[in-house]
This record gives sequence, C-alpha cells and structure tokens, in this order.
Amino acid sequence: MVAVVVFANPSFFFLLLLLPLVWFFRRYRKEEPFFLPFASQWVGTEREGSINKLPVVCCYLAFVLFIVALARPQEEKGKIPIRKEGYDIILVLDISGSMLAEDYEIDQKMVSRLDVVLDVVKTFLDKRVNDRIGLVAFAGRAYTVCPLTFDHQWIKRKIDQLQAGAIEDGTAIGDALGLALSRLEGKKESEARHKIGSFLILLTDGANNCGNLLPLEAAQLAARSSIPVFAIGAGLSGEVTMPVLDEERRKIGSQTVISEVDEELLRKIAQLTGGEYFRATDSNAILSAFQAIDTKKKIPFEPLVVTKKEELFPIFLVLGLFFWFLAFFISKRT
Repeated sequence: MVAVVVFANPSFFFLLLLLPLVWFFRRYRKEEPFFLPFASQWVGTEREGSINKLPVVCCYLAFVLFIVALARPQEEKGKIPIRKEGYDIILVLDISGSMLAEDYEIDQKMVSRLDVVLDVVKTFLDKRVNDRIGLVAFAGRAYTVCPLTFDHQWIKRKIDQLQAGAIEDGTAIGDALGLALSRLEGKKESEARHKIGSFLILLTDGANNCGNLLPLEAAQLAARSSIPVFAIGAGLSGEVTMPVLDEERRKIGSQTVISEVDEELLRKIAQLTGGEYFRATDSNAILSAFQAIDTKKKIPFEPLVVTKKEELFPIFLVLGLFFWFLAFFISKRT
C-alpha cells in the first residue's frame, strides 16, 4: 500500500521564496549577512573550495526542513468511523440476595436470576456500541459500578465482579434511581453537542423496602428531566428455590422462599416517566425485554468517517536541527 502524505499547513511553503533572497544578499552584499548565524565564517566561501561551501548547503537544507516541519506533514493511516449520535444509558441492577433465586432454566439447568440478567446485559452492551453506558447496582443501598463510558469491555469486566448479597441486603429502588439520575448530570450540555438522549433501565425482583428516597419521588425527578425509565420485573412470584451459602459463598444446600415483585410500583414508574414495564418470568423474557428496549430506543445514523493521520513533522524538525548544528560544527573547523 502506497503511503499518502498530506500537509496540514501548506501555506508555510511560501517561506521557500526567501531562499533566493538569502542567496542574493549573500552573493552581492559586501556587508556580512546579519540574519544568518556565524555569518562571518561565510564571506567568500563560494570561491574558497567545496569544503567551505558545506556550512552554507547545510543551513539551506536545514531551512527547507524547518519549513516542511511547519507545514505539518501527515501520513494517512486509513479511514475510521466515529460516533455521531447515540444515547446515555444507565443500567440500574438489583443485586440483592433474592437475585440468587434459581427459577430460570437454561439448557434444562436451573440458574439464578442474576446469572441470566448479567449475560443478557452483556449482549445488550454489544448492540449499543454507539452509546455511553453506566451501571448502578443496588441492594440495601445503591452504588455506582461504572460511570457513563464508551468502554463497554471495561463495563463487562466490572459486571463479572458483581455478586448478589455482597452488600447489605434490601431493595432500595428509590435510592438506586436517584443515584442513576445524578450520574446523568451534565447531560444537557453533552446533548446539545452530540444529540444525545438518555434513559434508565431498572431491573429488580423485589419491592422497595429501604432507602431514603421513595421510588415514585425518584420517578418524578426523572419525569421532570424527560428521562424515561424502562422497568423489568424479574423472576417468578410465589415459592422459589434459594441456594444456601457458607461463609465463603459456596453452595451447601437449598431452601424454598417466597418471592414477590411489586409490579404495580414498577408499572407506575414506567408510566410516570414515559418508559415501559416488562414482566420477565423466564430467561427468554429477560432477553426479549432488552431486545424490545433496544428496538424502541435506537437511533439510526450514518457514522461520520474520518481519516486517521500520523504526524511526521518531528522527523523533519529533528533533521533540520541536525543539519543546522552540522553547519555550525563544520564552520568552526574550516
């Protein structure tokens, strides 16, 4: 492949017109040309042999190289698409102990709600390559796992570290939504620049039972900011199988517990904010819910293609300095 070199500031090449003027003043003026270094060494050098012409040649060459460096030569490295439009999305995931309930089936094997949810979330990330995505996890309290970022691989690594029941148990839905909304501060400024919208995806398998902010109060805040909340109620209601873990979080048995999803609350949150509520009683329903959200909040766009370039001016600058100092060195020895 032939390398293509372009110049960011080609107007600097007009400085090359100074070279004939330099030559003229050096040849026809009796006075020493004050605008060149160590000029006293140059008087009459054109008539004193080729070795004494070297400083002049080196200085001319350095001058040309400096001008090329000012013109900023750049080598084109190919075309790359960049993001033009997209969304800011905060995933709000319940990691309370109840998310360990094994009421989802994959390949005839019972798996926990959290395992299914995290796998589906990773698939969702792969489809939203043009969006900034953040992650808030909650149980008895809420915390930011990842701020908004385009680095979806980093989010996946953080997702792999999530564990249900790792923090104090409970279901603080209101606090989680409030924290997620705070992660979107500055959204309006970025929206003006990039045509970005925002929405939240709330996934929980329980009812709000702790926290300082009520879920509907958080929903009202989201509604005032025009941020829709898509709520997903995960898991079966009624009796479900829950693993019993030892101190090292290894499964040592199982027990039956009662599970209850506050569907009415989640539906109200979605309606109040302009989002939608999904009931996901099995792994396929979880996947379908995320696919539906992906379809509803998708921005089709033509990616802006830019040319990736590598700056070459340092090479010419270093070469110019080399010939400049070489001229000085030679002039001192002749």
